[in-house]
Amino acid sequence: MRLMALFLVSGAIATACAPETDLTNVTAPGATPPVPTGPAGAVLVNPAAGATEVPLNLAAVVVQFPAAITWGSGGLVVCDGPVGAVPASPPVEIPCAAGTTGSCYRSDLGGRLPASVSCSVSIAAGALDAGGAGVVSGTIGVFEDAAAPDVTPPVLGDVSVEVAGPCLAVSFSTDGPSSGTVSVVAGGVEVDTPAGSGQTRFDLGIPLGSLPPSSAATVTVTATDLAGNSAVSAPFAFTTPGALPPIAITEVLANPAGPEPQQEYVELRNLGEADLPLAGLRLQDSKGSDDLPAETLTAGGYALVVTATYDPGEGSDPAPRAGTLLLRVDTRIGSDGLSNAGEAVQLLQGDAVVSSYGGWVSVSAGSWNGKAVHRLIQTACDRADAWNHTPLPPTPGSGPP
Repeated sequence: MRLMALFLVSGAIATACAPETDLTNVTAPGATPPVPTGPAGAVLVNPAAGATEVPLNLAAVVVQFPAAITWGSGGLVVCDGPVGAVPASPPVEIPCAAGTTGSCYRSDLGGRLPASVSCSVSIAAGALDAGGAGVVSGTIGVFEDAAAPDVTPPVLGDVSVEVAGPCLAVSFSTDGPSSGTVSVVAGGVEVDTPAGSGQTRFDLGIPLGSLPPSSAATVTVTATDLAGNSAVSAPFAFTTPGALPPIAITEVLANPAGPEPQQEYVELRNLGEADLPLAGLRLQDSKGSDDLPAETLTAGGYALVVTATYDPGEGSDPAPRAGTLLLRVDTRIGSDGLSNAGEAVQLLQGDAVVSSYGGWVSVSAGSWNGKAVHRLIQTACDRADAWNHTPLPPTPGSGPP
């Protein structure tokens, strides 16, 4: 039974995205890499190692390494058997899936796979790692070929599109492993975002900062299966959000080593290229809010929203980096301080969510005492996978560790 695509749009949701975000081509510190299966930590990601019923008209293979390599005279060998390997193009670098570390490479196939056999993907001699050493040749992974080609496009389902502050939250599913792309067009400007490869479920945030604000726009989802068959959704119309200041919540220290709530803080960063007045912004937790002082945050600069009694020299936690702007609010941030159990914190301008941390991490365990949650890529959308879920030291007034 074919699935029908469902579109959903909302002017605001519980979380928003920071401006200029694209997680698909950036390595997040602390992200979980795939489990190595081949030489030099290489992983076969599309088709995945162990996949079955891979179509004979497979369009390409994708492999992932922990770090970038130079292919030189090397390449990928696909289905090497009695009659020789399937022709494969020189590998080219492509974006890896969001939330994974490493570098990904795609090699297009110029022939069909043999029917109903085990097919290996191997590294040929000649590739070099970042240090100039040769990458060991050998098998990366094996998959099982189907008995026939695939000529049926994938089925798109559960398509959801939600306006989320200055971002667009998009999710969709397919009935088989596919690669996805999301295209957003407004005012003659088009943003194409890779959604992942070799997946059946896609969930991503797309920045809208490069598109004209408050403009008519459309979004289209494309899914391409392993054989290169594509399905395209109907374009969905929406209006890009109004202009919001380029500032983001980048770190939250809810469980300081020093006294609570005195030494708690929420770190902000001006992601723009001009100084930013903070008057009119407020920080809100689940029970209350605080208006930010009428200060100005320099371009690229950091500020800490702190209690009125915050002591930068208390000594139990790292002191803010020199030049960090301290925004003192009340004796407690919000109504009663920051909850260690994981509390949402939003930066608001009027009723619009400019940036938020969704309270995705409980820091109540002893291992979190004196540790912070960081937006690992500071321009990343306000999503759980943008924040560290294991303890990291606080770095007030600077980037993540």
